[in-house]
Amino acid sequence: MKDIAIYRLQRVEKALERLGTAVSRLEAATEGLRSESVQVPDGPAEGEQFDLIQAELDAVRADYEVLRVAATKAADRLDKKIVVLDSAVQGASA
Repeated sequence: MKDIAIYRLQRVEKALERLGTAVSRLEAATEGLRSESVQVPDGPAEGEQFDLIQAELDAVRADYEVLRVAATKAADRLDKKIVVLDSAVQGASA
């Protein structure tokens, strides 16, 4: 039982790591867009599209933070349950 919980926890941690990497890459890409050498077009369609991309990036950042907090809480709860189960198994085998 403990091995399955650890495996699932490791999968969650790896998924969070991949998500964090993706968010970092998106942030790095937008930094290039914010530089002075890149000018946002003055046309309404292009300007709106840039604003939509920026809003989507902000939403991804917020989603990532919510997922990170939820995964941390889940990992903590799993750790506590593993300790309880381990204690129960140790007590039963004694």
